[in-house]
Amino acid sequence: MKSIAIIGIGRWGKNLVRDFSRIAKVKICVSTGKKDNLLWLKQNYPKIDHSNDLNQVLTDPKIDAIVISTPIKTHYKIAKAALIAKKNVFVEKPLTQTIKQTQELIKIAEKNKKSLFVGHVFLYNEIFSKIKDIHEKETIRYANFEWRKLGTFDEDIFENLLSHDLALILELFGYPQRIKMKNNFGLVTKVDAFSLQLFFQKCFCNVSIDRTSNLTKKTVFFKTNKYSYIWDENVLYRFEKNKNQYKAIFQTKQTPLERECKEFVNILKRDVWDINSAKLAKRISKLSLDISKKIVRF
Repeated sequence: MKSIAIIGIGRWGKNLVRDFSRIAKVKICVSTGKKDNLLWLKQNYPKIDHSNDLNQVLTDPKIDAIVISTPIKTHYKIAKAALIAKKNVFVEKPLTQTIKQTQELIKIAEKNKKSLFVGHVFLYNEIFSKIKDIHEKETIRYANFEWRKLGTFDEDIFENLLSHDLALILELFGYPQRIKMKNNFGLVTKVDAFSLQLFFQKCFCNVSIDRTSNLTKKTVFFKTNKYSYIWDENVLYRFEKNKNQYKAIFQTKQTPLERECKEFVNILKRDVWDINSAKLAKRISKLSLDISKKIVRF
């Protein structure tokens, strides 16, 4: 089994420890040493070591890959150190905070022939695979991405939330021809809610995100040449005209994170280096920057 080190064991880091430990050897976790997190690790995964020292992991020849689940502002520095140390790297999205930083990491990964994998977890939802198949057969003409939740004010809304939708949109439709901002406002930070439109050659998308809402809900509605569909959590629905109602046509069996972790481990097992998701991260950063400029001018 491949040996992995996980950097960061906060809320999402714990999920990564859980799923990676099922399919690979998580040898060590590195964190700042918060008591609650250390107690959780000791109680649930007593065989996994802990350290406060990143260099201990970087210099360990038995570590095949480093998984990074730390605050966004730290991604670039840790990922760069890991790639220079010739480790394969898994980074939670977004990869970095600038296009320049992303380009630099891609170059280092290419030079050292190491994988640079970015955790765009919604791409690994089984429903998204179904949507791609539907798009090939029926062609999506309109899509509406809506996300409501409360919190995450400590991170940039574009980096932390919008990047999820942009990953899906870029994979389905490519880069938009035109961007139109509809509205935006701030409650805690400069921008905490917004809606926009993205126009492509054969379709257009609405995207709405509101992190001031007390209702937590993420849905995707899309209309093709034949049907209308709704992606709601782990169920895909299709509108049946003859019955005038939506019918569940598919439900996920695996979590997106399970499938994402398996994909990364399979890359390690094949002993190949893969930077495709890093290249996607670069395109997401560019589109996010173009959108943020529109918001500033709105």
